[in-house]
Amino acid sequence: MKFHRASDPKPIPARLAVKRGVLLVNWPVRLIMLLGFGGAYLFSHFVPWLSALFAIAAIPGAWVWWSYFVPQWRRWALRSGADPVELQYLAECESLVWPRGSFFERTEFRRNGR
Repeated sequence: MKFHRASDPKPIPARLAVKRGVLLVNWPVRLIMLLGFGGAYLFSHFVPWLSALFAIAAIPGAWVWWSYFVPQWRRWALRSGADPVELQYLAECESLVWPRGSFFERTEFRRNGR
């Protein structure tokens, strides 16, 4: 993946950056949830405690993935020249990020502030 600088003549469009974010962040979150709850369903009749473990692990596992990769995606998009305001708006519309200042937005794993 080629990285662009904000001063490049062809910065990445925010819409394309959000599409990549959905593929690299949201789809794995959905997969983690599907595997967790699918595993819980599969084991529910045979090993109830393992079923509960799968179900309990699904949500925090997906949340950790999201919390780690959203800030990385955002840094990449901004370094690639995406407009920050449009990026935030489109990412919120696609349920990739939470609104600024919300409790859930503050669960992102960040380096030195933003």
